[in-house]
Amino acid sequence: MKKYILSLATIFCLLTDTSLAANKPTYLEEAAALGSIAGQGLACRAKKYHKFELLARAIVVSKAQNEKMQKDGLNAFNDAKAGTFMDIEAENFSDCDEIVYAFNRQKIFGATLYTNGKIKMPDGNVIVPRKPYDVSKLYKKDPEAFAKAEAAYKEAVQNALENSKNREKIKLQDANYADFANQFE
Repeated sequence: MKKYILSLATIFCLLTDTSLAANKPTYLEEAAALGSIAGQGLACRAKKYHKFELLARAIVVSKAQNEKMQKDGLNAFNDAKAGTFMDIEAENFSDCDEIVYAFNRQKIFGATLYTNGKIKMPDGNVIVPRKPYDVSKLYKKDPEAFAKAEAAYKEAVQNALENSKNREKIKLQDANYADFANQFE
């Protein structure tokens, strides 16, 4: 769980620090990192989760160079968010106090998001989207976000358990042993 707390600080530094250009993550890595942090905030019910979700989605959309890249970025974001949520859920939300403390104090909350999709980051860098878009359509605050995510997680676990019970049993046999099985009878 400590890896999640460390990732909050280090990931955002990597995402915004231009002096680390040689170690700069790719677009998809950045989208996945933002998704992972969003998953932490969602799982631990962070107070600023909804604001982070909006800012993170805006970053992913605004940095995309084309429609395919945007779609891939949003998929990476959502996959990482779901994976992190499930990891924290599986650990019974241990260390959520520390995660929320770190989550709510991220530098990303100092970013300014404009209605056309332009983002001014806390370090002064400005992200300009390839074409203006309506930011209000990126994310709608959902007071039931945690309950819906938890229900989806429990449904996925239940489906996996049912599928494992219903699958056909495979008879295992060693090909080498089968050739010599009768010699000992």
